[in-house]
Amino acid sequence: MMKLSEVRDYIDTLKIGETVYMGTLDAKEDKSIGVYKSKHSNTYKTAIGGSKLQSYGAKYVTLLIHWNKSLRETETAAFKLFKELETAREVTINESKIKFVQLLVDEPVDVGADNKGVYEMVIEAAIIYEKQEVE
Repeated sequence: MMKLSEVRDYIDTLKIGETVYMGTLDAKEDKSIGVYKSKHSNTYKTAIGGSKLQSYGAKYVTLLIHWNKSLRETETAAFKLFKELETAREVTINESKIKFVQLLVDEPVDVGADNKGVYEMVIEAAIIYEKQEVE
């Protein structure tokens, strides 16, 4: 099963934000990307014959692009990340292989500015990964 920390590590390799974090960050830095487990409910799926026969899994995540006080620059960074995710294929991160990323929105979603005036955008995605045998 892919861990949230592996998704965070993958996003960090893209070198889009200055800081990539998971969970909470007390004082969010400008030009940072947060990686969260998606809060949307997703239907449990398994192969006929049980989970040992599954060749892939899906990790549902929410990516928060917390950029700066320029909506234009925030949008540019969010679309750059979106494009990287859209074209990702067969990426190995740590011990896991990401087969592809299924974007769950048609473009980054503008969620406005935080209480300090820093613009934020969100990308919802499912990371489709190759399952490994568990001994």
